[in-house]
Amino acid sequence: MPTEVQAFVKIDIKELLKTKAPRLERFVPSSLVRSLSRLLHLDEINDFLENSYQLEPTEFVHSCNQFLALSTKVIGDSLLGEYLPQRPIIVANHPLGGPESIALLEIMGSYGVKTKLVSNSILTHLRPLAPSLVPIPARGDRLASRAFQGDFASDAAIIIFPAGYCSRPLANGVFFDYQWHFTFIKMAKKYNRPIIPVHIAGSNSKRFYRLSAIRKALRIKTSLESLYLPDEMFKQRGKLIEFTVGQMIESSIFDNQVDNCTWADKVRNHVYHLGSQPTRVFDPLAAPQLPFK
Repeated sequence: MPTEVQAFVKIDIKELLKTKAPRLERFVPSSLVRSLSRLLHLDEINDFLENSYQLEPTEFVHSCNQFLALSTKVIGDSLLGEYLPQRPIIVANHPLGGPESIALLEIMGSYGVKTKLVSNSILTHLRPLAPSLVPIPARGDRLASRAFQGDFASDAAIIIFPAGYCSRPLANGVFFDYQWHFTFIKMAKKYNRPIIPVHIAGSNSKRFYRLSAIRKALRIKTSLESLYLPDEMFKQRGKLIEFTVGQMIESSIFDNQVDNCTWADKVRNHVYHLGSQPTRVFDPLAAPQLPFK
């Protein structure tokens, strides 16, 4: 007998509070729940998900991009046909915190090569998207860690945003990923995977960055401004996202004379140069530095 497909369950803040924080739920006023629902665009998102929940992964990704009405321009796309069959890790800066992920997943997948995206494990609850994801394992979760390693051992091309956190402006106004986690360097070396560096142009609203600055001034560690990311995503509707694909970097370059953290900084530095110098070749001897205007 065919397996019954699980029905879509709408995202509901009140129900989430009852499940995840029952002691807190009764103290949260309905007015706050309504405000949060509007801020998160839950009605629009729920309607979209309900209509798209039975789609296959590639169809769902395409539907997401249509829903957001994103336009994309890829500089250096002629390189992808050659590079993608070589089991690359695609690394990119993270200017928007969401829309660029789905857009890049569709761009890479359009070449007929299985492509997966490293993501927060919470997104695996989206049934149509789950097969296209490589969930980041929680610390101590051996089963999830083995699955994570298994994806990197596979033949799929894998997209990763090493910042894990969308870009913020520096004092000189340049948008920059503050830090890149070096996991992609470890996986490139361990599984002999080349790197495809990609620069993504774009930014969020001034309001988003003002909230980030206020939160930091108050020394609040939790990224409260991330609550606005769904709203920022909707503000990107109809806009053009420009991707610049750089020349492939062989994993053999990442020798043990330099630590993995520094290698990650060097690749990050290279990605930002690609925005203005698309044909730039990765220089392993170049010292990482903050970008200048």
